[in-house]
Amino acid sequence: MRKVKMKFNIMDVLILLGIAAVAAVLLYVFVLSEDTPVDSLSGGTAKITYVVEIANVDDVYADKISVGDTLIDSSKKVNIGTITAVESQPYVHLGKNLTNGTMELTTMDNRSTIYVTVEADATLSGFSYTVNGYTVYVGQQVHLSLPHFVGTGYCIALEVQP
Repeated sequence: MRKVKMKFNIMDVLILLGIAAVAAVLLYVFVLSEDTPVDSLSGGTAKITYVVEIANVDDVYADKISVGDTLIDSSKKVNIGTITAVESQPYVHLGKNLTNGTMELTTMDNRSTIYVTVEADATLSGFSYTVNGYTVYVGQQVHLSLPHFVGTGYCIALEVQP
C-alpha cells in the first residue's frame, strides 16, 4: 500500500486567502459598517422606541391604554418603557370562506388591533437591546400589564434614537 503525501501548493494558498477575504468582507458588512451603532459593540446605552401590536382586542378595552402609562412585562414583572403613542385600527381576520374554499380578509365587528409605541432606555449588548434585563427585539412576544389593560402582543418595529 502506498502512502499519499499531501503537498501544500500555491492553489491552497490562494484558496485560504480567498476564504480570509470573504470573512473580512462579511465582518465589515455585518459588524463594523456605518449602520451599526458603535455603542452596540461596547455595551453602551441608548434610547429605543419600539411598537407592540396587540391583535383582536375587544373594543370595550381598546381605549384603556393611554399615553404616559408605564408598560410592565407581566411575565418578568419589570418596567419595559413608557407609552408614547397609541393607535387603534379595525381588526382584520384572515380566514377560509367555507362556501367557496378561498382565503379572505374579513373586518371583525367590535374588535380592534392596537399599536402601542413605547420608549425606553436600553442597554446595548452585542446586537440585542435590554430594558431592565428584559430583551427587546422584533418578533418577540410581549406580555403587557398596564393600569387598565392586560394582554399579549408582538414587537413589530424597533428603532434606536439618535
